[in-house]
Parts: sequence; C-alpha cells; structure tokens
Amino acid sequence: MYSIENSYNPMIEALLKGVQAGQGEYWMASIAWWLGRQDFFSCREYWFTVAGKLTAELPAAQRARIVEQLGKQEDAYVDNPPMTWPEVPSIVQNLLAGWDPAPVEPDLPAMRLDAINKIDRDAENYRLNFITAGSGQTMAYQQKLTEARAALVDPPASESEIPHIVAEAALDGVSVAEKAAEIIAMFEQWQLVSAGIEAKRLGAKKAVAAAETASAIKSAVSVNWMEA
Repeated sequence: MYSIENSYNPMIEALLKGVQAGQGEYWMASIAWWLGRQDFFSCREYWFTVAGKLTAELPAAQRARIVEQLGKQEDAYVDNPPMTWPEVPSIVQNLLAGWDPAPVEPDLPAMRLDAINKIDRDAENYRLNFITAGSGQTMAYQQKLTEARAALVDPPASESEIPHIVAEAALDGVSVAEKAAEIIAMFEQWQLVSAGIEAKRLGAKKAVAAAETASAIKSAVSVNWMEA
C-alpha cells in the first residue's frame, strides 16, 4: 500500500492520463480546480490552466455547473483557455515517476470460492435452457417419467395411475402411448445434455482448486457451456 502522504498520486495520475488521451470529463475538471485551489506542489497556475481548458471543453450543462462555483479570477481560465495543453511541471513529473505502489497480492482462497460459486451459477443458468427451474417442477418431471414408463409396459398402467400422461396426451391430441414415448425420448436427450454440463462443471471446479495464480483461476471460470 502507498502511504497516506502520497495518496493523491493515483488521482493526479488518472487526471493526467485523461488529459494525454484527450478525454475531457467533468470529474477531471473538478479535480484540477481542487488541485489549483490547494496550490498543490506550488503549481497553482498549471492546475488552473488545465482546469480552465477542461471546463471550457465540457458540454454546456456541465460547464455551467462548474462555472457557477468559480470566482472572477478563476473564470478567466475558462474564458481564455490555451489552444494546447500546458507542459506538466517537472515537480509533478518527478512525483509520478517516483511513485511505485506495492502491488496488491490477490486473495486466492477468496477468488477460488467466488469462482466455484460462479461455475455452479453458470451451470444452473445453462440448464434452464432445457428445463424449468424449481423443485416442484423437478418433481413433476420425475413423476411424468415414471408414468410414461408405466404407460408403455405390458400390460400398461391404468389411466388413473398415469394422470399426467393422460392429461398431456388429451391436450396435445395424441395417444397415451405416443405422449409416453415422447416424454421418455426427451428424458434420454436431456440425460446426454445434463451429463455434458456436469462434466464441464466438475472439471472447471477441479481446475479452480488446482490453480495457483489469479490468472489461472480466471481462466478456469471461463467455461464454454455450449461447446459439445
């Protein structure tokens, strides 16, 4: 972590990077005005010049919001902005050149937990392309499969024993045997899809557990569920 004394460094760095990229935004103008009023590094003229040019180039509504907060001397920087950006003072350049914040070490255990939860969520979301969510709906699927199998045995179950199949067959205008065969065929197709999803889910979680770097964890989470 960088010390509290140089906690303004990232703010200044972001401002100057925005200026160099030609990205004039409201937050940048606000920061520049603040730095000028603080006479940061005794560079008031530089900050005010940058602030004035940024403000002058803002959309009218944003420009008006800033101008209404300026004093008469500050207004002059907005009314007469330079054609080009002023040169960054050497003291500011040296400040940024010497700023070397310690990198933040990733929390791998926390990343692994988040990754595993994401894999499970993504797998479930992909399953919902084929089935309807809900424990009650799952029970209905299971019951219909049981009834479909019972409808096709010899002798077949009575209609009172297979109410789901009888109701759906009547709704679709097909025979009980046809509806039962359709449900069994759909179940068999789903078994293949489900097995593929489960293999990818478990494989991705295994890769997360074995990952030793943040990038490896991020890579393991990127599962192409649609790929066969």
